[in-house]
Amino acid sequence: MKKFSIQCILFISIMIVIILFSLFLIPNKRLTDNSLYANIDKHHRLDSLPSPKIVFVGGSNLGFGLDSKRVEDSLHIPVVNMGLHAGLGLRFMINEVKCSIRRDDIVVLSPEYDHFFSTNLLDGEKVLVALLFDVNRRDLKYITFSQAIHLIPLTVEYSVSKLMHKEMDVMDEDVNNNFDKNYRRNSFNKYGDEVMHWNYPNQSIHQMAGATIIENVSVSTLELITGFDQFLNARGAKLVIIPPAFMSSAYGGYAKVIDDIDRELKGVKIPFAIKPKSFVFPDSLFFNTVYHLNRQGVTERTDSIIGLLKTKLKNK
Repeated sequence: MKKFSIQCILFISIMIVIILFSLFLIPNKRLTDNSLYANIDKHHRLDSLPSPKIVFVGGSNLGFGLDSKRVEDSLHIPVVNMGLHAGLGLRFMINEVKCSIRRDDIVVLSPEYDHFFSTNLLDGEKVLVALLFDVNRRDLKYITFSQAIHLIPLTVEYSVSKLMHKEMDVMDEDVNNNFDKNYRRNSFNKYGDEVMHWNYPNQSIHQMAGATIIENVSVSTLELITGFDQFLNARGAKLVIIPPAFMSSAYGGYAKVIDDIDRELKGVKIPFAIKPKSFVFPDSLFFNTVYHLNRQGVTERTDSIIGLLKTKLKNK
């Protein structure tokens, strides 16, 4: 029995060493110059801006849905767009900006609707593992203990894929197939906006079926947002929550889900600053997913956000 126990410990130790070797020493060649590297540039801008500043936090609905320069020029307040990928998880998105928030800053939070239901999209998917071990290891400090537990199986799977030289496709497949050549670090401008697609025609968009979500809005997500609001209040900063841009033809199947989210946010006294339907745009204004606006869509949404923030600043 003792010999068996020693053999098990030895085997587990060897496996851990192999996994760590894969994570830290074997590069993922599929990520070369990938858009995930824009996370480094976004952090550099976030940390270099004086306060007061406006910090946009969310997934790719912000990365592909905002003209930060127009916001900055209109409001005369420096802006950074941290939006990158929904799969990084809402918890990570919030934690990665906390240490850079100062008095009088405004944080505009725009989660994708899935963040309110999916544990994976709350605590992160495989794309977060790729970011942490192959793009920006300094981001490891933003991972909580419970989040680390959630990421263990994804981390092992990712490590094995690198050992087998079959690196996982950590980005959305429909985006990679249609837009891979442009979904790069240099697709983002200095403000953190993805702007390369502004010059391209709309791509074919996979039509989502009606929502199949039957569970309630995640209590963990609501607790995360309310905790973030309390954190910002303690720092003298302000939280503004806005809905993501959403495609009109997909909205009908998701209307009840979106209404549930809207109602729950009102219940915790942190409502959307604008009605979700206000950010439902015609299909012609979307580039390659139901969350990604084209150039015209970006302009229309940005105008709405500027008007909203002007009102917030007047009432401050």
